[in-house]
Amino acid sequence: MKSLMINFPSLRRLSALGLLLLVACQAPQAPRVVSLPEPEPAPVVEEFDEAAAQEAFEEQLRYQRILADWLYEGIKALNANRLLTPPDSSAHAYFSRVLAIEPENAVALQGIQDIVVKYLQLAEQAGRQGQFDSAKDYLRKAEQVDIKHPGIDPAWAQLEAEMNSTDVVHPINARALASQSEDLMAELGRIGVQARDSGAFFLITAPNDAQARWIYAQMQAAVVGHRLRGNIELGDSPTVRLIMPSGSDA
Repeated sequence: MKSLMINFPSLRRLSALGLLLLVACQAPQAPRVVSLPEPEPAPVVEEFDEAAAQEAFEEQLRYQRILADWLYEGIKALNANRLLTPPDSSAHAYFSRVLAIEPENAVALQGIQDIVVKYLQLAEQAGRQGQFDSAKDYLRKAEQVDIKHPGIDPAWAQLEAEMNSTDVVHPINARALASQSEDLMAELGRIGVQARDSGAFFLITAPNDAQARWIYAQMQAAVVGHRLRGNIELGDSPTVRLIMPSGSDA
């Protein structure tokens, strides 16, 4: 009797076959998306425009020259006492033009302050000479330039004191002074006598030193034996001010 033999697959082959069937039965997985950084754009290289750069440089140079010219003209006008007039060529006009473009320009800012100081000095001199209306006008102009300047209020107070003073101010005719007229010589003699009798200290103001000394000589000649005490200063409007002792009447 012939034996019947049946070949069964080996255990290893069965395991491999089962693993393949298991993998085949699983649901397919979605592909994984990986985000990659975008590439940086290539730098833009601007082409250098030499002509434009040269033009910009020349324009800046012209601008600086204009400001320098205005400052120079402003200082010239200040030294010539062209403070607010003429309107287009005064110190104030030139400095204001600069400040309209460069508000922090140190030279122009100082120029504005110097204009105010000039007006304060003119007001003080006019007040000493008894020219009170002129002194007020100078102070108003100082306020017009810079009303916040710290010297303006004290200047008004000083002018008020001058106006309430008992001092006597004698205006001198400029033409009579230039010609040294006999009438003026007699008038100055009377002023000298008044200065002696009141014990006043005199202040002579004249356009130049020679005229101031001539005024003093006429006053002194009228009081032989008595030496008058006083001082002289230069100014456009000739005057003799008698500064009375405190408690005296003019």
